Amino acid sequence: MGISGGMQDEIKAYLDGQFIGPTEACWKIFEFNMHGESPVVQHLPIHLPNEHYVNFHAHQTVNEVLARQNVEKAQLTAWFDYNSVHNDSLGLIY
Repeated sequence: MGISGGMQDEIKAYLDGQFIGPTEACWKIFEFNMHGESPVVQHLPIHLPNEHYVNFHAHQTVNEVLARQNVEKAQLTAWFDYNSVHNDSLGLIY
């Protein structure tokens, strides 16, 4: 509800309130990074056993998807497996 008691379109108000200056517009056009993270952060999804996401194309059959190498590995478990074998990521934490 707005101040005068009428309905307010919050989405329109948000979009109308955005301003992109010429510098930011150029950075977006040339696809430069708008900000940086140090150290780089990677999101590793957590899931129940055997319930991780599997990406596939619509034209693939279930058997084709299941036959792919490492389809049973999730990003999180692969990260743990990699760290158990390699010592180059000792400074990284989860």
